[in-house]
Amino acid sequence: MQKSLLATLISSLLLAPSSYADETQSDANIEVISIKGSRLDKAATATGLPLTLRETPQSVTIIDQEFIQSFSLNNVADLMFLTPGVYAQKAETNRYFFSSRGNPITNFQFDGVPVNYSSFFNDASTDTILFDRVEVVRGATGLLTGAGEPSAAINLIRKRPKATPGGYVSAKVGSWDSYRVEGDASVDVTNDGDVQARFAAAYEKSDSYVDLAEDENLQVYGVITAKLSDNTLFTLGADYSDRDPKGSTWGGIPLFYADGSLASDLSRSTTTAASWSSWQRNGANVFATLEHGFDNNWDVKFDVEHREDEMDGHLLYLYGAPDKTTGLGMGASAMIYQSTRKQDAARLFASGPFELFGREHKLTAGLLYSKQDITADSYYPLDTVTVGNFFEWDGSIAEPSYPSTPITQEGEEIQKGAYLATQINLHDQWMLLLGGRISQYKYESSADDDYNNSDVITPYAGLVYDVTDSISIYTSYTEIFLPQDAKDANNKRLDPMTGNNIELGAKGDFFDEKLTASIAVFKVQKENVAERDDNALPLPGGNYPMHLVDGTSNQGYEVELNGRPTEDWDLFFSYTHSESEDQDGSAFSTYLPKDLVRLSSLYHFDGALEHLTVGGNLSWQSKIYKDDAGPNGERSEQDSYYLVNLMTSYQLTDDAKIQLNISNLFDEKYYSSIDFYNQGFFGEPRNIELSLSYNF
Repeated sequence: MQKSLLATLISSLLLAPSSYADETQSDANIEVISIKGSRLDKAATATGLPLTLRETPQSVTIIDQEFIQSFSLNNVADLMFLTPGVYAQKAETNRYFFSSRGNPITNFQFDGVPVNYSSFFNDASTDTILFDRVEVVRGATGLLTGAGEPSAAINLIRKRPKATPGGYVSAKVGSWDSYRVEGDASVDVTNDGDVQARFAAAYEKSDSYVDLAEDENLQVYGVITAKLSDNTLFTLGADYSDRDPKGSTWGGIPLFYADGSLASDLSRSTTTAASWSSWQRNGANVFATLEHGFDNNWDVKFDVEHREDEMDGHLLYLYGAPDKTTGLGMGASAMIYQSTRKQDAARLFASGPFELFGREHKLTAGLLYSKQDITADSYYPLDTVTVGNFFEWDGSIAEPSYPSTPITQEGEEIQKGAYLATQINLHDQWMLLLGGRISQYKYESSADDDYNNSDVITPYAGLVYDVTDSISIYTSYTEIFLPQDAKDANNKRLDPMTGNNIELGAKGDFFDEKLTASIAVFKVQKENVAERDDNALPLPGGNYPMHLVDGTSNQGYEVELNGRPTEDWDLFFSYTHSESEDQDGSAFSTYLPKDLVRLSSLYHFDGALEHLTVGGNLSWQSKIYKDDAGPNGERSEQDSYYLVNLMTSYQLTDDAKIQLNISNLFDEKYYSSIDFYNQGFFGEPRNIELSLSYNF
């Protein structure tokens, strides 16, 4: 039955009739920042230059507002589960990890300004009510982001006031007694429209498929723009979030029983939390932008951002492998973890054209600064927690007592960078991109493990050749670095890890630039990776010395197809294959899938059914595993699986729309994560959501 339904879905996704009503007709629900036709929007996330996707010699994906709304992607994590080339893991009730090309994603941006991603502060749950679109650049992105992993950069583009006043409100209800209300409105503050504002907010509350777990989230956002002159625009915005989950898990559930057999028969509702477990987080962010355009087509922009986050976690971690018969054998560790994070970031850059040798070229130069201060208080219990029979665990256990004085840790991270990039038109068909960045990185902490790296050079190079007016081929080389606090046998700080991405690909536009296709082969390498020196004596303080080795490599290829093959049909398809190896050529990061498929489609009917839209997602991943994960060295694994989501919407009036979303249609039981401290976490079962929205 499932195979038959799957075949029907794929058939409907891949075979769609032609013709489509005017695009403006679909705007009755939400603002659509459309990439449904040409995907040649300007994207500066990779180089800082306003290049089209075909001009950018890296793999870039843009996810627009219609996609987000159609598939009810309410937070960043929801979106990442459908993003090409990105592997998303849910490791706990409120914590997510993302990876690409064999490495973790650590680089997030807000409007192009780099910020630090933290799973502890639950950045992945940031509400998408803030964003107009999301740009994802895969590979090393050190030119603009500074320190990080050679995986990907996720650029979250915040909403700005619309050209004309208007907005929408919506209400959603769904499985596990969930409900959500949200609204978004853009207004003209002055009669001439020189000052405009936009406000958005979302509130949601729900139970969960996991016992004891509840979620309650509030997100508020406001932004105002003022046209200071014909060429000068000032933007000021702020947002506030309050996340108050209950029954939060810290860690996953057992993957094995004590005898080494798999514990996959545990229910998806199994929890390791206590009735008092919670992991509250809230944040307030303020940003401002001043931009000016000159008559010679040069632009100057100055961004500043201040972010403050607080966390209060009352946590319980269960570990071990229970006896298959008695349920005994699990240990427990409780903790109160309270932390604050303050981030400041600033960016000043200029970009524009210049002429040389009778041709016009582009140039950009920028300065970036960021500082992050984190203070963490840890309270460890004065008494122990006894689990007993894990099969009878319901979380009804008293919270242990704690000392009045915590163990406090403080850390400050400062990054400074200056970059320069240019696009040189060598010929009518040849385009060269060159760039470089010089970075300074400094970290100081109360634990006396300070370290810094100065004058780190990060190069960027790319070459694009237009084979025809619609097809181009490219190659690029990019780098990134990541400081290390490791020391060698002489107690000398080791150089930072460096990562690079070599990529060769082709991009094309078809159907009058309404459909774009790309194919790329890539190799990602990490060098200067710290490894323990087993032949050396411990350093003062007890830490073991490390030495540098050639690290890991990841290589593969990806295919992506996006756009509108016909006037009625939106298609989003990607296939990614990547394999990781360590320095000895052995398989590495086997808990990440070698193969990922993402297929999404929307079909807008016309004629008698012109108010009807149907769509779906198909996500498939190959088998993953991790050796030596069990109590006796057993291998944990998750077989390949696919997930299917469906949606349908109907335009009741010009302004009102009703929508139904079904996630995990076939109720697939699977592990979303199998590697986090050798524990597992089940993905969501089938769930249904019904929403009603109204435009004004």
